[in-house]
Amino acid sequence: MNVEYISITIFSPLIASILSIFLPGERAKSWLVVFGAFISAVFSVASYSPALGGLYSEVYTAPWIPQLGLYISYHLDQFSGIMGMLVAWLVFFIVLYSVKYMEGDYRPGWYWFFMGFFATSMLLITYADNLWFLLMGWEGVGLASWALIGHWYKDDEPDVKWVGHPGDRVALVDYFWPPSKAGLRAILTIRTGDSAFILSLAYILAAAGTVQLSKLYSLGPSVSVLGLLPLFLFLMGPLTKSAQFPFTEWLLTAMTGPTSVSALIHAATMVNAGVYLLIITAPIFAQVPGSSLYFLAVLTIGALTAVLSSLIALAVDEFKLVLAGSTATNLGIIAAAAGGAGLVGLNDAGALLPLLWIAFMQIVGHAISKAPLFMGYGAVIHEANTKYLGAVGRLSKYMRVTSVALFLAMLSLVGTPPLAGFFTKEMAVDNIVEGFNSVGIAGIVVGGLIAFLAPLYGLRLIGLSLIHGPEPKEHIHEAHPIMWVPYTVLALSTIGVGAYLALEYSSEVARLIASPGFLAFLAGFLIALVLYVFKPGVKSRALEPLWRIAYRRFYLPWLYDGPIAWIYHHLAHVVYWAIDRGVFDNLYHVALPAAFGRMSAAFRRLQTGSLSWYLLYAMVGVLILVLLALV
Repeated sequence: MNVEYISITIFSPLIASILSIFLPGERAKSWLVVFGAFISAVFSVASYSPALGGLYSEVYTAPWIPQLGLYISYHLDQFSGIMGMLVAWLVFFIVLYSVKYMEGDYRPGWYWFFMGFFATSMLLITYADNLWFLLMGWEGVGLASWALIGHWYKDDEPDVKWVGHPGDRVALVDYFWPPSKAGLRAILTIRTGDSAFILSLAYILAAAGTVQLSKLYSLGPSVSVLGLLPLFLFLMGPLTKSAQFPFTEWLLTAMTGPTSVSALIHAATMVNAGVYLLIITAPIFAQVPGSSLYFLAVLTIGALTAVLSSLIALAVDEFKLVLAGSTATNLGIIAAAAGGAGLVGLNDAGALLPLLWIAFMQIVGHAISKAPLFMGYGAVIHEANTKYLGAVGRLSKYMRVTSVALFLAMLSLVGTPPLAGFFTKEMAVDNIVEGFNSVGIAGIVVGGLIAFLAPLYGLRLIGLSLIHGPEPKEHIHEAHPIMWVPYTVLALSTIGVGAYLALEYSSEVARLIASPGFLAFLAGFLIALVLYVFKPGVKSRALEPLWRIAYRRFYLPWLYDGPIAWIYHHLAHVVYWAIDRGVFDNLYHVALPAAFGRMSAAFRRLQTGSLSWYLLYAMVGVLILVLLALV
């Protein structure tokens, strides 16, 4: 029955969203999609078997277009089973929250269709065993992200719905992004990586004869025929999808979408797709000679993303932008942990899957912490009618349930014991340290810096919005129960998951608490308490230049929207005039018509109207045929 249960898990949100198009009224549409998401969540649990371990334990396959290597196939194992439940239940809580959050929106049909479409696309990635089949979900989440990031296409209410301060410019380049522009930035960035990703799938099919993940895994050392080229082409897909440096920008400006969409993208779908795929393909790619270079690239890019994004989260002044920076940080941690697992696993094959499981658990720890943070701060923005950190504060007096949920979720996110994030993040940082150590680099420096920065950006957001800051000018009250119940349940789940992990890894607790990474976390936590809780407002002139660079997001927006956009714009003009107009227009609209005109004119001269000439043409034709026959 597992194959039927998995199919219901994947497709029930999509079926509900399609049916919602034909229903009148926003309320009917919303509750139908909530029902579809609930059915998906229930069957995700029914399809999972705790006895399954490792990767590709059970595979269900039906032929579709076998000549092209295309099969409808699912794999069910320790990774996909947990990931499926995580995605399905997060989608349910987020769409339930959306019922009230999106009430009265001017585009309900669009929103509710693409929410279900988004969920199905991500679940397809989670369970698909065939890479062409997975590609359908991969492209689906890209399309849905564009549709939902740019949902508020009217580009109104810049103080709530835009990213950046309207009117802000750096060297002639706008440093603010309305929803319509942010959606376009997302899809263009993602498509850059997807182009290389699709090429890698074709290369893998040609070289290995299959794109079934389970079959590639079973090939063992025979998969070495791939070589390194398809690995790096493949890597471009996860790097752009999971917003790894230098492709982080699209994720930050994606905050123009509704906050429920931000929660969906950052916790349940889209950005997790890339790092999840890195994890489940690592045992396959580890069999390729020279794959240490691939894993080192993943480790380095992930660690660099984690550090730079932490600094961005520490400097920016918008609620959702801080959370977006922390998402990029944690995605970097997950990617680096997967790269570190790959490097260590090359020397100790038995350690590979357990270390990849640690990287995967950081997906879980981050997701159950990040979803309530986005939904909670969505409620804050909804009530305070501002997105700016520092524009309103002391919200714990007015939104007590929301504040408790935000405190719990943020403490878990930054890695505070005994919450879930402590175990998942500390062990993931251990992966990073061991990965760098395996190639002769002092991993403790990188891991310590990542651990040190996390509580700084986390407590900064909490301290300056819930504890300190200006009193609200307008009356603020607690969010509606349909909004606060989902994110409070998820925030409380960080306690339950933390307790489970404490029992599961009881032998590791003492080592984790005594680790240099946790000591770095404690140092950052104490400094953050002083700067943002006990003595807010303390500033350092020495750090101001670094703060300014981080606030400008290392000028990557200027680079992408300025010089790179200018180069592509003018390159497009060159291609247009040199190739489109110069070659194709001149060939098809000038040269070929002129040639055919001259040919037709020549043939017209043969039609003289004289019978004697026509007899001569016939005789010459017969003579030519006779000569040809004799030859």
